[in-house]
Amino acid sequence: MNKYSFLIFHKEYESFLLRLRELGLVHIQETQDAKSASDLTELLNERKAVDMFKRQLAAKRSEDASEETRIELTEEDGKKAYQEALEIQDKLAKIVQEIATKKKEVEAQAVWGNFTPEDLDKLASAGYVLRFYACPASTYKEDWETQYGAVVINNIRSINYFVAVQHPEDQPIPDIEQIKPQMKSLNHLKLELEDMEKKKQEMTDAFISFADNRINEISAYDRALQNKFNFGSALIQADKVAEDRLMMLQGWIPEKDAASLEETLDKEGIYYEKMDIKVDDPVPIKLKNNAYSRLFEPITAMFSLPNYNEIDPTPLFAPFFMLFFALCFGDGGYGLMLLLISSLIKMKVDKKMKPFCGLFQWLGGTAAVVGALMGSVFGMVMPWAGDQLLGSVSNDYFLNQDNMMKVAIGVGLLQIVFGKFVAGTKIAKQHGFKYGLATYAWGMIIVTGGLYLLLPALAPSAPKVVSYILLGILGICVLIAFFYNSPGKNPFFNFGAGIWNTYNMASGLLGDTLSYIRLFAIGLTGGILGSVFNNLAVDMSEGSIILKLTVFPLILIIGHSLNFGLAMISSLVHPLRLTFVEFYKNAEFEGGGKAYNPFKKQ
Repeated sequence: MNKYSFLIFHKEYESFLLRLRELGLVHIQETQDAKSASDLTELLNERKAVDMFKRQLAAKRSEDASEETRIELTEEDGKKAYQEALEIQDKLAKIVQEIATKKKEVEAQAVWGNFTPEDLDKLASAGYVLRFYACPASTYKEDWETQYGAVVINNIRSINYFVAVQHPEDQPIPDIEQIKPQMKSLNHLKLELEDMEKKKQEMTDAFISFADNRINEISAYDRALQNKFNFGSALIQADKVAEDRLMMLQGWIPEKDAASLEETLDKEGIYYEKMDIKVDDPVPIKLKNNAYSRLFEPITAMFSLPNYNEIDPTPLFAPFFMLFFALCFGDGGYGLMLLLISSLIKMKVDKKMKPFCGLFQWLGGTAAVVGALMGSVFGMVMPWAGDQLLGSVSNDYFLNQDNMMKVAIGVGLLQIVFGKFVAGTKIAKQHGFKYGLATYAWGMIIVTGGLYLLLPALAPSAPKVVSYILLGILGICVLIAFFYNSPGKNPFFNFGAGIWNTYNMASGLLGDTLSYIRLFAIGLTGGILGSVFNNLAVDMSEGSIILKLTVFPLILIIGHSLNFGLAMISSLVHPLRLTFVEFYKNAEFEGGGKAYNPFKKQ
């Protein structure tokens, strides 16, 4: 990244920003929080509301709706379209609420049966009045029928609904609260409900039609609001100098684009100066990876981007993450299924989602190979693995059940040591090679110490001189780790720091290495569960061809689907944990980087 400072006359500042936005290359350094400005806060809230509404629209689109086309609208036209869609949504919400109220009215009237207000008027003209009551059936008295002319109309959930046929001057039934009847008949209320249901369907169709045909207008309005916010944010980032007559703005641009920017600024007579980058400068981060490593960048972003002064960990953990995923998946059949599913989805999704599908293609393909080597394909034990899931397998097979724990620990130790060398490289890059020597030394101590201890088992016939060479390298590394861990400081201070580092290394190394046992345990569990479902399907479908045609496939589908889902969760969560905790700690990853986001029109 290159850092630039721009000096612009205050009356030309807005036109300069418009030109800068056209170039779309400069990441403007923020000196003011745009969210603290009241007008920009309102704009940001409006955009959040529009974005949320767009998601609601997208969820309502028909399956056969055409793909969203990109259009340009003025902010005013976009706002009109947004208001129109909101009105449809509000009418739909209102009619839904009215339907809920009307249904309650219908339910309340249904207990009395179907009568009309005209029927009540006829009774009144004949000198009678109907009084409506409801009380628990246990408190209802049959004497009311002769004394007050009570007639039970309905009994629902131990509640008696009844009327009293009386003369207007007669006293109502004491201690029983009267119910005011609807002034509309039950049939009339049902007709009103039907009309409301039709209106609801019309509003629903209108909302879906807007989602299918005009969602691009909402997207255009969303972009217009985003551009307005970005421009407003850029306006307040400059410092005023020379009695507010000049505006000084700072920004960042990738080195490969710097020449074209300088050429444009020179032609237009804009003053700029290339600045030296300081250690505490908030340099934006733009990761540069090949096509393979780029697929793992979302995983890096989940934790944090690296800062400008350290190494991008993405290509360093990518192969390990892929291997860890495969070991946790533990079944070649599930890996093949993941590969096929992600390949099919990749053909139908838009460009933004294709990298994620590509990532799962790699993960699925690796899981298919590693899972098959572990001896399990859809829970079936492969011939080359013997009966390792049942415990009877030759120790000669490399990825058998007994050896998998050693493999998991070995791979974990390899990543930890690799992390130490990454940390040494990072320190050497930041402060100089001599400052990274002690970290390199600790990595070599683990490697040479392990080789020295394992040499009799790995190479019994190796010459004695090999042991002496390993001891010599180990001694040199110990001297560096204990007496050169802080170049330029007192040797006694370095020795004390070395002892402290030894304690941290011993305790941390043991805990970190044991964490990788999860790779063995989770992978083994997946294979065993798959085998259990296979055996269960066979046992439950014995003795009948009907059971074999129905129960057998049903248990297999449900069981393996459940196992596949569990494998997906564990195979993502645990490799993430090993990457973000064990590897990042040993690699001394700092993070805190902010993504390069050039000022440009959306």
